[in-house]
Amino acid sequence: MKIWPLNVTAAKSAQLLIGVIVAIVVSSCGGGGGGENSNGSSDAQDSGNSTSNTLLQSCADDSSCATNPPTFIGIDRPAAVQIPSNYSTETRYPLIIALHGYGGSGALLGNYIGLNDRVDSKQYILISPDGTANANGTKFWNATPACCAAVAERDDNTGENYRQIDDVAYIRSLIEEAAATYSIDTRRIGLFGHSNGGFMALRMACEASDYITSLVSLAGSTFASSASCAPADNPVSVLAIHGDLDQTIPYDGSSLPGFLFPSALETTDRFAVQAGCDNTNPVMFNPIDMVSSVSGSETTVLSYPNCAEATKVELWTIVGGPHSPFPWLTSGQNAYVDWLINNPRR
Repeated sequence: MKIWPLNVTAAKSAQLLIGVIVAIVVSSCGGGGGGENSNGSSDAQDSGNSTSNTLLQSCADDSSCATNPPTFIGIDRPAAVQIPSNYSTETRYPLIIALHGYGGSGALLGNYIGLNDRVDSKQYILISPDGTANANGTKFWNATPACCAAVAERDDNTGENYRQIDDVAYIRSLIEEAAATYSIDTRRIGLFGHSNGGFMALRMACEASDYITSLVSLAGSTFASSASCAPADNPVSVLAIHGDLDQTIPYDGSSLPGFLFPSALETTDRFAVQAGCDNTNPVMFNPIDMVSSVSGSETTVLSYPNCAEATKVELWTIVGGPHSPFPWLTSGQNAYVDWLINNPRR
């Protein structure tokens, strides 16, 4: 695959990768296949002749995409881009944007969750931006009052107001530039966010549902008040993955002053309502095996039926799982990547 140089690559040794995971765990926000309903193989060629989402126009609509596009986008805040090694303007590819946790980076997240390794095999375009760095060099997203601009302010104690940063506008601009540059399927624009990045991904579902079609939030949450999630005009497929032993972003939510956010179940239920699902009769599917550190099929799958426009909303609970599950099984990583790119906007 064609890659803008990253700090850590998939070719590093297993020992280095374990060190990366440890770093992600330490720097997480606040201080620190899903059964028959969820899985399936991805094939970018399936969308080769699809009609683009009319809410966002793409260079693929008028055959103006560059045949040898750049491997980074963004001016003031450049973001690394990976495209399949067999990239062709004749194919419309899903777009995935990886949003790292507090203190992490796009490069680290892509390695941790396996997105860097699957650009060729799953045939998608991957953007790995970095959040703003505070005075200590800690990168973060201004997602909700709980996570994590206020945390970044407390950490460096410089008096800087990071809560004025508009990360929604920044991510929207990346999507617009990607649509104007690469041959993407605008019906399949997905976000994968971990921790602070999960908060940010869910905020995008609230404020940029005209662009975002699906997302995976790993160990993230949303606004304390459901009224803050607006305008949310379009249904978005949402998969929340959360370990029930998470001590950084607790599975049951937080009521601490300045650190308010709902539980994993309430978060998922809210987005099920926004997607027009039947939130009164969620369905439990067979559990799946996501990580090797917990024995057996440790992950339960709760799915909300009858969502609008064929969207999906699910909660995958890693029973016995921490804030940063590791090591992932290959099948587990394939499960959430397939979920992300195989739930287009209809």
